[in-house]
Amino acid sequence: MAEEPMENLALFALTDAETQQVIKEAGGGTVTWARRDGHPVGAYVQIVVVDGQIYTTSTDDRGKNKAWRRDPRTAWVFDVPGKGGVTAIGRVVFEEEPALKMKVFNAMADAVHLTGTNREKFIGHINTRGREVIRLVVEKYVTLHTGKVGVAMVS
Repeated sequence: MAEEPMENLALFALTDAETQQVIKEAGGGTVTWARRDGHPVGAYVQIVVVDGQIYTTSTDDRGKNKAWRRDPRTAWVFDVPGKGGVTAIGRVVFEEEPALKMKVFNAMADAVHLTGTNREKFIGHINTRGREVIRLVVEKYVTLHTGKVGVAMVS
């Protein structure tokens, strides 16, 4: 069994541009948090990139929001098959500014190609008193170029 290159995953790291492209193309990902008892939890959510920042939304009564208020540390995982996987390690910030929240809601509507009345209904549904906008402050990316890994495994 060959030791190289499969034992050296640094060979399969994504560039900064590839990392940002995977996050943008994924359109969603798994976010993580820790319960009070320390048990890790994750959920798939829609994610958008606005002005170079990564956002999601959720209602204030959700377990993840309550947990992030106790401990904002998190990891968010994105994947585009054949291109790469990205784990963004960092912490969350709850955004309160109405104009920014509306930008995020509009980006979410854009991501699912909504126009006209359907767009208005969508934004009306998510623009509620209990809806929170959460931004990921990335401290570190861990990446894997899955296309390159696949080629290396059969060569």
